Amino acid sequence: MPLDERQRKLVALLLAGHTDASAAGRLGVSPRTVTNILRSLMDRLGVDNRFQLGVALGRRIRPSDQLTRSS
Repeated sequence: MPLDERQRKLVALLLAGHTDASAAGRLGVSPRTVTNILRSLMDRLGVDNRFQLGVALGRRIRPSDQLTRSS
């Protein structure tokens, strides 16, 4: 499942320990937009919560993709 640039950046920020609010600030979007992006990813992957989203993304995204493209 390919992620667009904004989704990749958001995932990388959350993996780095940012809160939704701080990630939103870094991306120049509202915290509500972060919630919507995450909900969209959860719906696409058929998962119910953020933990399951992390597991599902971890299975689909190579670690090098997350780090090199988000810089």
